[in-house]
Amino acid sequence: MLVFLKESESDRLCTDAWRLPRLLFVCKIGGEESGIPRVMHKHDERLEIMFMARGSGDYSIDGVHYLVKEGDILIFNAGITHEERPHVSGDALIYCCGLDGLHIDGLKLNQLEDRKQPGVLPSGDRYNELLCIFELLWLQVSRKEQRTLAIINSAVEALLLSCKKVWQESAADPTSENKVLGKRIKTFIDAHYNQELTLQSIARDLNINRFYLIHSFKAYSGYSPKQYLIRRRIGEAQSLLLSSDDSIAQIATQVGFENVTNFHRVFKQIVGIPPIKYKKLWLKEEG
Repeated sequence: MLVFLKESESDRLCTDAWRLPRLLFVCKIGGEESGIPRVMHKHDERLEIMFMARGSGDYSIDGVHYLVKEGDILIFNAGITHEERPHVSGDALIYCCGLDGLHIDGLKLNQLEDRKQPGVLPSGDRYNELLCIFELLWLQVSRKEQRTLAIINSAVEALLLSCKKVWQESAADPTSENKVLGKRIKTFIDAHYNQELTLQSIARDLNINRFYLIHSFKAYSGYSPKQYLIRRRIGEAQSLLLSSDDSIAQIATQVGFENVTNFHRVFKQIVGIPPIKYKKLWLKEEG
């Protein structure tokens, strides 16, 4: 059977309304190592796209909890707080890539979809398509000396177009009173996580009843304000461990811990391994 391609404007990404971004990294992780959590954090300088090829997990994007399953696509827009907690599985396979310089009319820099839409959607009949694109990106970047930029750029454009079509077909998230208030509380904690915060001080500064604050935020995020604050600090510590040469004590202070021993204890409790082991695990290929 012969099928002719009929190209439409929506099949092209690089138009006056779109600018192709630069690929920063590709990550492919499988097996039990994929179960190491990446706690509450954000990236102001890039967009990340994740693909759950095999496995499942609990993820939080912009305060909303998602039970992610095989075949789901996750969008982490720049500046959006998110948490990654893959379920430990011997056959898990997760791809992720970072992009910078994406310009879409009507959206902020490095945003792929409107924040009114869900951050996770099933790939549906685009599963094999996305799997091939991510594997191609991984193979090209892994080759180092033999990588071909033209192939990488084409694969990035194909990835963005596939994701764009999936999100265009989705409905916007409904807005509720709990969501509006929960987002307000989350924004406040994100801005002051490295300072001394208590339920009383948050309730006072936001002019909210303390018990209503706890109830609303729990309904919105799945965490109590205190749990979210701790996870936000540990998530930022994970980022600093991988992006700076600061000592463990310096990082603990920067994210709001007064006691480095307490920082070690909480980090291991949440991440599952000590801070220095976490850093060595993720940067081992660069060592």
